Amino acid sequence: MKPSQLLLFLLLPFVIFSQKLQRNVFEYEKLKSDNFIVCDETTNKQLESALLKISENNSTSAVAISKKIFDTNNNCFGTFETYGFALFRNGQWFEGIQIIEDGIKKFGSVPELIKRKSEMSLEMAQLGTQQKNIDGNSVYNSGNSNYDEDQFKEENFKSALADLEYLIKMYNRVEEIYYAAKIQQLLNDYNKSNDTFKMLLNDPEYKNTALYNIGDNYIALKDLDKAEKEFNTLVSENPKEGEIYDKLAEIYELRNDKIKAEEFNAKSIFYKNVPEDTNFEYNKENFELLKFFGTNENKPDKKLKKLKEIIGQNNTQYTVDVCLMILKLHANHGNGVEEKAAATLKTIGKPGIEKVNKLFQTNVSTCTITNLADVMASVKDENSWILMKEYLPYIATMPMTLIPPNVPEKMILFNEERGIKEILTTVKPLLLQVQDNSNNPLGEMAGFGQYVYYMPLGKVNKDKLKKIASDLHYTDQEFYLLQEKIK
Repeated sequence: MKPSQLLLFLLLPFVIFSQKLQRNVFEYEKLKSDNFIVCDETTNKQLESALLKISENNSTSAVAISKKIFDTNNNCFGTFETYGFALFRNGQWFEGIQIIEDGIKKFGSVPELIKRKSEMSLEMAQLGTQQKNIDGNSVYNSGNSNYDEDQFKEENFKSALADLEYLIKMYNRVEEIYYAAKIQQLLNDYNKSNDTFKMLLNDPEYKNTALYNIGDNYIALKDLDKAEKEFNTLVSENPKEGEIYDKLAEIYELRNDKIKAEEFNAKSIFYKNVPEDTNFEYNKENFELLKFFGTNENKPDKKLKKLKEIIGQNNTQYTVDVCLMILKLHANHGNGVEEKAAATLKTIGKPGIEKVNKLFQTNVSTCTITNLADVMASVKDENSWILMKEYLPYIATMPMTLIPPNVPEKMILFNEERGIKEILTTVKPLLLQVQDNSNNPLGEMAGFGQYVYYMPLGKVNKDKLKKIASDLHYTDQEFYLLQEKIK
């Protein structure tokens, strides 16, 4: 090998690794069109089947369906959007974006295509070169990427921002304003980000988020007085939001005021761990109670003794609040404290069920949901039933680690006939699903969460099960498949 060839061989990996990504920049004003060709009803129904596969985390099927439509009918922008989106969700990022961009070139500045392109760019920027989200699973790339990581992210953020700025100019929609402001923030353009966030201050849904981010931008700009003013406004309207106290603590740490910083940190811990709908307010006594049940400083028997003392005071709402705090804390598995709290709530019954229902609707742990469902099944409040019924379908698509295994079982305990009916209604469309796992490294685990539906049905009288299934118009094949699942 000649020295010059050797040098080229040694430099090549470095050249590839440092390659810069360049995204297309469209002049949307010049592409503007008032004649966006929409797909006909038949094509739209076909495209909906591909979108359904995407929602079911089966992008391989979505790609096959949408490609077939695209190959035979690419005379409307919807086929470009759906096919491009399916490819993207399948992990084929650049192929998907290319299809979307081809659609823009063909049909002009179609807002649906531009919005989809901005969403793809934003996801690429957030995940970077080493990770993809394929069918709801994080998939990491092995080896070095062809692109410089920081430049890859920046280029995609800028691409998304350019798309969003055009959409804002044309349609002034709040969601796009929000994402543009967040991207400006991530690109360290804090003043421009604040100008954009201020466009949301009159929108009731986005006002608090905008104030929070404006304050955060002022912290980045080291304008601590303005930052404190924004967060004080927020905390006066949202006194139980722990994240706001985090920011106030950060401001006082930057001012080297350790006492105030510790106070706000304590408030943050308190309000993040106490259910919002309890009557607990932050004070020294309540904070100590939180630490008592939420840390390992006290042994389980001491915690149980304290809980029994609280129950013995016969202060119903205070007892409800303490029990719900224990369940939310997620800190006493298997030591009898959570079990005692749940049993107490079942004994209290109706006076505590409204707060139980409200906690069930928040983002709490699997164990907390399981305990709350147990209480709800015992008290049998109709609002509880509605919440459990609404929750039931989501279990099938949850990651395994987040599935509360006993909710279907508790629905049967709540009301056997109604519970069986709701479970059978939920699983009926799942029975005939065919999982294509050939290109999915986690495919064998797909649908694992559905097991929690079938497990409690195995305890039901077969004749009763068959009658309810018949009432729900189960075919013989569907009932056969159901029995196979139950085995």
